Amino acid sequence: MGKKRAVVDTNVIVSGILGCSYSQKIINAWLKNEIEVVTSNELKEEVNMVFKRPYITKGLREETKKTIRGILGTLFNKADNIVPKSIDKVEFSDKKDHFLLELAIAVQPAVIITGDRAILKLKRVKSVELVSPKQFCTYFKIK
Repeated sequence: MGKKRAVVDTNVIVSGILGCSYSQKIINAWLKNEIEVVTSNELKEEVNMVFKRPYITKGLREETKKTIRGILGTLFNKADNIVPKSIDKVEFSDKKDHFLLELAIAVQPAVIITGDRAILKLKRVKSVELVSPKQFCTYFKIK
């Protein structure tokens, strides 16, 4: 895999902030600058949209929602924000996530960290490795 440079899928960001183990380790490593994360406006918009969904925020106090917004702001400030070039459509199971592949290809070497099983089945698209949070943490010894 090489350098610790990654595109972190929305599902990993959300589950990491809400406390799921390996995803949370990735968020903590990102906050400590132990990994280099690359993002785009499209990814930020998707994450912010997900955190506005009632089934995600149901039961969260206003103070917790404010804390989440602060964490997201910190994470995205620590990430390299780029505008990736469009690439020819390739076989990527979830068409709405094609932008993740464009982002990872634009900043080689990079991996996409995702919890999406359909994407993970592909293992590699072009030169981009697709890994689960557990695989990433294990390979890079993220604690």
